[in-house]
Amino acid sequence: MLVSEIDVVSPLTLNECLAILSNEETNTRIIAGGTDAVVRMKDGKWLPEKWININGLTELRYIIERDGQIHIGPLTTHSDIIHSSLLQKKADVLVEASREVGAIQMQNIGTIGGNIGTASPAGDTIPALYVLNAVLELRSLTNTRLVPIEEFFIGPGKTVLKQNEMITNIIIQPQSENEIGIFQKLGPRKAQSISIVNVAISLLMGEGHQVVKGKIAFGSVGPTIIRAKKCESIMTLGPLTDELIQNIAKIAWKEVMPITDVRATAKYRRDMASALLERGLYRLMRRWENK
Repeated sequence: MLVSEIDVVSPLTLNECLAILSNEETNTRIIAGGTDAVVRMKDGKWLPEKWININGLTELRYIIERDGQIHIGPLTTHSDIIHSSLLQKKADVLVEASREVGAIQMQNIGTIGGNIGTASPAGDTIPALYVLNAVLELRSLTNTRLVPIEEFFIGPGKTVLKQNEMITNIIIQPQSENEIGIFQKLGPRKAQSISIVNVAISLLMGEGHQVVKGKIAFGSVGPTIIRAKKCESIMTLGPLTDELIQNIAKIAWKEVMPITDVRATAKYRRDMASALLERGLYRLMRRWENK
């Protein structure tokens, strides 16, 4: 397909965009930052009849705290997230994940809504959103529904999003004073490539090294993001000692479900998932001691 053959429409308002999406006779696809679009078109995977360019819908670019929750617009860029004082204080794991999304140029252009909508198991912000209990607002011209992020993805590149819907809000639960988070990524080149394995960890701490509640989400080790529920349950059994951390890491090796592809073997991904989790837990303990 030649660039001259691509049909692009740029709505001026959200309602105009939803009206375009409601036309079931036309195969459409939304584009914002477009960091994935050219690659997918070259691969012959994204070839809609019409692209809907929503980059000008500034009403969808925001980070606000309201009623005890943090609301993030889908057009919020990774750079917006990185420089948000609110997210630095109350969603540090998401800030760390956004820092790992490509080079600075990509962080300036790429949006969190696009990272979610692409539905890649390797998407860097998605594990962070899992441990922040994110809920997605999906809107059509006639309906609005809220979908927990763990119910949004149904496979690589596949979601429950309907043809006439778009993501209009991402709602996360702010971390408390006793909650700490971290994002770890393994890639061929730091912050420049698709993750071979990534992991987001969020811990609600009690006295000493006691974990009251822990959340762990792995990327690139399954068809969708994997919540390491067994690891999470073991974390609360006692203080997070060296022995317990190492046992949790061993369990993670069995809990992930990676495949072998051109970037890594399944065994290597299992080994690295275990190692990244162990390293992340040690780093979090050091942060907690210094807090």
